[in-house]
Amino acid sequence: MQGFNGTDNSKGTVRLSKLSWAFTIAAGMLAAAILIYFCVVDNINVWQSRADAGFMKVEDYDCCEIERADTPVGVIKEYTFIINEIPASDTYLAFYTVHQYVDVYVDGQPVYSLKPSENNHLSKTVGSNWTMIPVYRADVGKTVRVDITPVYESFRDREVDFLFGSRLAIYTNRMYQDLPQLILSIMAIFTGVVFLCIAGYNLLKKNRGESLATLGMFSVMMGFWRLTDTRFTPFFIPGKPVLLFYISIIMLMIGMVPLIKMVEGRVNKISRCILNTYCCLAAAICIVQLLLQIFKIMDLRENLFVTHIVIIVGVCIIIGNVAFDRIKYSGESRNRVGRKLPLICVVGVLADVVAFYVKKNSSGLLFSLLSFLLYIVFTGIATMYSYGEQEKQLAEKDRQLAEDERKLTENRINTMISQIQPHFIYNTLGSIGQLCLENPKKAANMVQEFSLYLRGNFTELDNSEPIRLSQEMEHVQHYVSIELVRFPDMRVEYDLKSSEFMLPALTIQPLVENAIKHGLMGLASGGCVTISTYETDTQYCVCVKDDGVGFDKTASVDERKHIGIKNIRGRIEAMCAGTLTVDSTPGVGTTALITIPKEK
Repeated sequence: MQGFNGTDNSKGTVRLSKLSWAFTIAAGMLAAAILIYFCVVDNINVWQSRADAGFMKVEDYDCCEIERADTPVGVIKEYTFIINEIPASDTYLAFYTVHQYVDVYVDGQPVYSLKPSENNHLSKTVGSNWTMIPVYRADVGKTVRVDITPVYESFRDREVDFLFGSRLAIYTNRMYQDLPQLILSIMAIFTGVVFLCIAGYNLLKKNRGESLATLGMFSVMMGFWRLTDTRFTPFFIPGKPVLLFYISIIMLMIGMVPLIKMVEGRVNKISRCILNTYCCLAAAICIVQLLLQIFKIMDLRENLFVTHIVIIVGVCIIIGNVAFDRIKYSGESRNRVGRKLPLICVVGVLADVVAFYVKKNSSGLLFSLLSFLLYIVFTGIATMYSYGEQEKQLAEKDRQLAEDERKLTENRINTMISQIQPHFIYNTLGSIGQLCLENPKKAANMVQEFSLYLRGNFTELDNSEPIRLSQEMEHVQHYVSIELVRFPDMRVEYDLKSSEFMLPALTIQPLVENAIKHGLMGLASGGCVTISTYETDTQYCVCVKDDGVGFDKTASVDERKHIGIKNIRGRIEAMCAGTLTVDSTPGVGTTALITIPKEK
């Protein structure tokens, strides 16, 4: 029976899961279609006899430029017109200004003034503002004079539209005009917040998610940039227009950095260095611009062209990177779409920059925001999909590690079983029995060596980590001591020039046993086994060499007869990334060489 917390991976469950996703997606698409229908079609019929008074635009006014040395750019633009009629009782004179001081007079009497606050010590601009002045019935026939003082030279010739109408009508009209930008901006902010939450969870739980966090940050910054750059936004915070302006321009100044950092993870090493260098320079330029603002040397709006240059350079770097990848990795299909996605942003940014200098303002420019949203959505989905793929890969890796561990354990057991063969035990016990009659003291020593030999083999069952060479050599010496009692005419020599390294247990001793059993036992008498260790610049080496009968390498070899050679080789590769090679010449001898990389 399936437990409460169990996972049922049966085919029926998988199919049901896929079917549930299919129904959910179908329901979502149908719901979206219905919402789109209600958005574009008139939903209700409304009849009323009293219509909204709306608003009207002042067409007949006089404008002149007056030179004034005490103003920021040395001039004041003076507009004058007569109030001929009032559309409704709740009428306002409304007009929108950008980086301009305002003074309004009705028949020479001051009624409104907009200038920097005395508490504003960092900036001389007043940002973007809606001036809303109530107009009374008694004002009909009076002359209105509006003095507009540009803060920056680039706004000297900026036109101003004067509107008469109700506050609600002006609000509504402006909202409808800016609605696409408002919706897209809020979507970008919401998407970024969602990505940041997902990234935060992944960083806390799984120690990853940097790319998604960077994408979320970029999305939020782009959303605030465009949200604070609409003519409707000042209605939200009428007392903080300077704050809105600086949020907008600062988001634009540093917004390219998270985009570049997002692109960085998808490119080659050379491009990554270039992108990181760009990020450092862009951040440094931003710091300089902010310091110039803090010390009132130059406002951020005055060096906006520098920000545009930084953006264009970033765009060129992205285009160059895509072109470089296309040339160098033309044959690779992997991540080809991911490398081209930033071009969507490039096109949008270039379109907005060009339109900005043509229109002389950024209001209503949606190319970059649309391209950013497309990039953010596509990249975010791809990133989260890659997280799912990584989960699968990690699960597969864990499964493979468990399988490797099982095989290592099996190899250790097989190695031990292959070593402690009955004939070796019988022969050793027979030798001990003979010595008990002839030389009891020597028999006692042999019993001691045999017990230590057996303990070393049984200990290997629980040993899944490499051991020091000195530990392995102790086991070798126990085995050699037993064999030298049985075959006193053979020799075992040691040449240990390197000893400070690790290797799997039961690797040298089985090779020495092979050398004695299959090499020296074939000789009429005598024979020598040499065990040597040494190191090179990159690896440690263990060599077991005998001058026995050898064997023909071209003939098929049954490794089962050579005391677990296959198991030894597998454990060396799995535990130390090392190798075991065996070379033999008939009538000359056999050499077994173990190599272990130093980096492991």
